[in-house]
Amino acid sequence: MSEYRSEKRLAYLFPLIGALSFVCCISTAVAWHHWAYVLDTCVETNCGCILNGRSTPTFFTGGHIAYCHWATYGLVLPIIFCFIFGIFHVFRVCCGKPRGNHSSTASVRQRSGELIVMTTKTDVTDEDDISPYYWIPLSIISSFMALFTLVHAAMYLDGFLYSCKQYRNELIKYMQASGQLVAAIQGRLSCASVFDFMDYLHQDVSWDRRREGRIDTAAALIIGIICSWTCVAMWIWIVVIAARRARASRRVRI
Repeated sequence: MSEYRSEKRLAYLFPLIGALSFVCCISTAVAWHHWAYVLDTCVETNCGCILNGRSTPTFFTGGHIAYCHWATYGLVLPIIFCFIFGIFHVFRVCCGKPRGNHSSTASVRQRSGELIVMTTKTDVTDEDDISPYYWIPLSIISSFMALFTLVHAAMYLDGFLYSCKQYRNELIKYMQASGQLVAAIQGRLSCASVFDFMDYLHQDVSWDRRREGRIDTAAALIIGIICSWTCVAMWIWIVVIAARRARASRRVRI
């Protein structure tokens, strides 16, 4: 793969990762703030997070607020790096000098009067190429971002599944279920359906802890999870591109 093609892919990947990370932050913040006051039933700590919620004998209590801080603001750092590297590569691809293979034609008339058309293909000199020492730091930074985003996505998904599991217990108590109905709720009801029940059945704690309107909590959280895991895959793709460019460069002198 040529350097120009590598940069062209990076010019798409960095803005796309930044956009998906931003969508993840927004969708998570919507779900968090919608449930923040209703789920915060703890006395000494702030437990108004929709992630890592717990079913107690009295209330369904949210997880510690730090989980939502991490899920909402955790991708801000990757957004900053995507903004910096994205501007750099988009500018080079869109506004830089044309690179790649160029062809030119020339006509030569022989003494016999026959006209010969010659076509030559030349490669543009590498004077506008990025320094090979750029790709090694980029691969290291991208590896760190891939690991960072992986931790974020894993904790996000774990908190989502834990709240889903705990709210199944709330549904069993609310429906006073027994027998096969308990098995159906525990084993067959999807997490999207569990959060749909939560949107409609969960009661406000008091008059000063009420929800404003109703949202699709499952959709907001699932969008955030999908965006987060997609960013993980794209960061890994960037690591592969940067590592291959660093290896293919012939200007590095040991």
